[in-house]
Amino acid sequence: MAKLTAAGYRFPAPADGVQVNFCKNVSCEAFGVPETLHRVRRSKFSLPAAGDYIRGGEADRVRMVCALCGSKNPLRSNAAIVEERRRLNQSSFYTEAPGCPNETCDNHGFPVPEAGRYARFGKTKSGTARWRCNGCKKTFSEKGKPLLRQRMPHKNRDVFALLVNKMPLRRICEVTGLGAPAVYGKIDFIGRQCQAFVADREKKLYEGMSLPKMYLAVDRQVHNVNWSSRRDRRNVQLSAIGSADLDSGYIFGFHLNFDPALDPVEVERDASRLGDLGTYEPYRHYARVWLSADYEAAVLRAAATPKRNRRRVSGSDDAQLRVDIANDYDETGARADVEVAESTTRDTALPQLGMLIKEQYTMHGHFQALARMLAGAEKVRFYLDQDSGMRAAFLGAFAARVKDRSADAWYVRILKDATIHEKERAVQEAKMRLAEAKRRFPTLTQAHLLRELMKEEMGRVRAVGPFHDLWLSHPLPNMSEPVKEVCWLTDMGDYDIEHAANLYLKASLHAIDRFFMQTRRLLSLAERSIVTASAERRVWYGYSAYKPENLARVLQIFRVYYNYCKVGKDKKTPAMRLGLARAPIAIEQVLYHDRPDTGGDREGREANRKAGSIADP
Repeated sequence: MAKLTAAGYRFPAPADGVQVNFCKNVSCEAFGVPETLHRVRRSKFSLPAAGDYIRGGEADRVRMVCALCGSKNPLRSNAAIVEERRRLNQSSFYTEAPGCPNETCDNHGFPVPEAGRYARFGKTKSGTARWRCNGCKKTFSEKGKPLLRQRMPHKNRDVFALLVNKMPLRRICEVTGLGAPAVYGKIDFIGRQCQAFVADREKKLYEGMSLPKMYLAVDRQVHNVNWSSRRDRRNVQLSAIGSADLDSGYIFGFHLNFDPALDPVEVERDASRLGDLGTYEPYRHYARVWLSADYEAAVLRAAATPKRNRRRVSGSDDAQLRVDIANDYDETGARADVEVAESTTRDTALPQLGMLIKEQYTMHGHFQALARMLAGAEKVRFYLDQDSGMRAAFLGAFAARVKDRSADAWYVRILKDATIHEKERAVQEAKMRLAEAKRRFPTLTQAHLLRELMKEEMGRVRAVGPFHDLWLSHPLPNMSEPVKEVCWLTDMGDYDIEHAANLYLKASLHAIDRFFMQTRRLLSLAERSIVTASAERRVWYGYSAYKPENLARVLQIFRVYYNYCKVGKDKKTPAMRLGLARAPIAIEQVLYHDRPDTGGDREGREANRKAGSIADP
């Protein structure tokens, strides 16, 4: 892992161009400005300047206090965020190209396309190309075809199709005639092929693909993994953060806070050797992972913290939603770290294989990855679920674009637990308001009418929470979002009222919530199953996975299937609407992907015709 310390820094040093520790008050002159390393000696009468920060808080809870506005900002390890971004970007930087295996050779790390570094050296028995390094003269071969060492490859498509269509793993074994080890092996193969396929497609985004104005919805989803030992019947709880384009529905990322590549025993031993447990988190070597001592301490802390009674009101759904928003601000303010919502309880545990990542670091890594993928977008607008950690992660990755006014963010809060009757009532009330507005403005079109209603709501904003965030009611809810409140987090007062009203009107989480719903409905491992409680009050989830790694792999497979293979009512996939594909991709093309796609979608259409899955577009 990357080195955390650097001379001259009083707060966590930047890493690989990432620095998320600064004032996050968008109305402050110091917003987005990192600490000044060598402040000019000024007289005692001089005023503080942007970049001047004071260390505040206790020894194990240091805060970065802005000298201009006084805001207290929690600290994060930039090196840990870079590590998490690299983990999340592994699929995007995935490459099949071989290179010199000799770590001491100057050509090590350079792929075979590099001219002058390698020479062809025949083929292997299986027909794959061999190469010889011109530096150290070592020979190596390319990776074999995807089906190499695959037994019964004709079953691959069946396993893929059944997996993303709600078939439990035991039923997949029965239908395909495969044993459980064979099914798990094929899921692992499908995951690698999905990784290679999406890497070729999304490479365009990382290379600065030109994008229109982007509007993205961001939310989190909780998944549970069953216990694997009867001696410890605690479940593993994971959180996945996802971002969806409102217009195309494309899922730019769906990231679980779990790293299967880390060995808990080795990490715990190394962390003990380095003294991490006695070091404040942002300065640790293993800052992003949950160490067992930290996790158990968090469980005890959560058990000792009395539950806050959430206020309830009688009356309209709008009033209750406003109270829920205020309740969340109160709970956030009571945390030791306002950006961290600890979900540890006595009934949750750490995974035995792989390591749980702290949610705040996965959120930071997610937004850092989005910043690279959306670099080619003229403007980016984010609609976030009400989450202080998500807000900090967005500002940490997009502060520069917020300052140059090419990025903005809003909180969006909806009444998620409404019954069907409450939804119908809310939609009916909205239609009545719209009809009444139509009588007042008979000459306006529907779009102009909605804008006028939003402008009226903008005149009735309400300040809520310690940051005095300004919330308003969305004038036109629907069945999927029956009651909706919106807060503009990056309002700097420089947009005209018409423009601001249009941006408020687009506020929605529907695109990502729809994807979350599809994962629940089409993946048995992600379903909210009927639960069975034991005498010890432990809960076993009927269809859930027993290994977090299996759940993580299936979720990433589904993202590829959802983006490239699953068509909507318009007969298009999200990738087609975004411009990353010209036709729906057949499952076969994903399964047998073995090289970068240089031929457009001709091969995809050919594979589709052979599979008989769609008509020739």
